[in-house]
Amino acid sequence: MPKFSQVRHPFLYRLERPDGSFEIKPIMARVKLATKPVTITLTAEHVRKSLKLKGAGNTAKCAAAVCSYNHADSFPHPVEGHVDMQAARLFVATKHNALGLPTDCVVYEHNAGAVAKLNDTPGGQKKLLALIERDGPLLLELKPYRRRSKPGRPGKGRPVTGARAKPRGARHRYFVFQGGATAVPEELARGRRGQTTRRKKKAT
Repeated sequence: MPKFSQVRHPFLYRLERPDGSFEIKPIMARVKLATKPVTITLTAEHVRKSLKLKGAGNTAKCAAAVCSYNHADSFPHPVEGHVDMQAARLFVATKHNALGLPTDCVVYEHNAGAVAKLNDTPGGQKKLLALIERDGPLLLELKPYRRRSKPGRPGKGRPVTGARAKPRGARHRYFVFQGGATAVPEELARGRRGQTTRRKKKAT
């Protein structure tokens, strides 16, 4: 495995108290950049299980987490169980501490920005389930995170070249801490600036 990145990723957890109040706290995990592509299959069963667990927006119970954990053998590293699927990137936790909080993760880029958005709400997950039931399971292509250089872009505090700043994407999700497949259709693929793209019909 490669060395850790200088940037850490915040996995958020919801600390629930006996009186019913709660607080969202970050746990900063060390990040390694993926070195090999991985393809996993998101099925209707994964989404149903997440819905049953009320896992929308939860890094341990969302459909992406259920799918990744069920495809643990497809990854060239351990899959601890927590997954943060953002608009363009997937952070897969590989190690946790004695309290079960993620400490290390591997980051991938993926081809399903709209899936990440639907995965964040119960209503979105129901739409995702309907889509899979209609068209069949989805292949999620996870690729090594690419470092972008920034040559020729002068600015205050910006080096001549270097990696892009902290990854940006869909809103962060959290987990609760108490003490025959088809490729992802273009309507669910990430376009420019995270927008969805639709296939244009060719003139006949």
